[in-house]
Amino acid sequence: MLNEEDIKFLDDNFLSQFEICEEDKKIIFQRSMVKVFKKDEIIYTKDGCKGFIMLKNGNLRAYIASSNFKEITVFSLNKNECCILCSSCVKNSFEVEINLQAYEDTDIILIPVDAYKILRDKYPDVMNYTLSLVSTRFASVINVMEQALFLPLVERIRNFLSQNAKNSNIKITHEQLANHIGSAREAVSRVLKEMEREGEIVQKRGVITFKNN
Repeated sequence: MLNEEDIKFLDDNFLSQFEICEEDKKIIFQRSMVKVFKKDEIIYTKDGCKGFIMLKNGNLRAYIASSNFKEITVFSLNKNECCILCSSCVKNSFEVEINLQAYEDTDIILIPVDAYKILRDKYPDVMNYTLSLVSTRFASVINVMEQALFLPLVERIRNFLSQNAKNSNIKITHEQLANHIGSAREAVSRVLKEMEREGEIVQKRGVITFKNN
């Protein structure tokens, strides 16, 4: 069960969007829980789905892993954002094999799948919201896969740096970057070295400064 602060957070950032009766809200508050995960901890696999999650703090990356252990990040989740794609809160006909990993220390509020189904089945607006989130996540997956298939590696790296750099800087290793974009570390290092030679970036102690950001 949630404490008062968590109840307010969940209500303000999610439940208040819908006309949910107080009795059903009480059920959600009673069954929901806070989960805390350390940096780099894996919190989801296909068989470990537990329900609907909302981030209180931190960052999660959702990624697909191949049989040869190559990874590609398909979307990320930040504070106040929700995850439906990696839950079984939608009809079981929609299945995507996605893992979630804490990119930093992360707190989430979890609404167990049986509790979330009460909202989904009883309130059309919640169902529409659920389907909209599924559509958004699915579109992100398709976009990432299209980039991996059709864009040159240098363009994928530029896109990633542009989208994720803060004040032109991003703290990331070559291996982490390779995992995000679904490439080999050696290939990423080679392209970054060329980008540095061309003056697009500066690399120093695990930090990349992206001059075109």
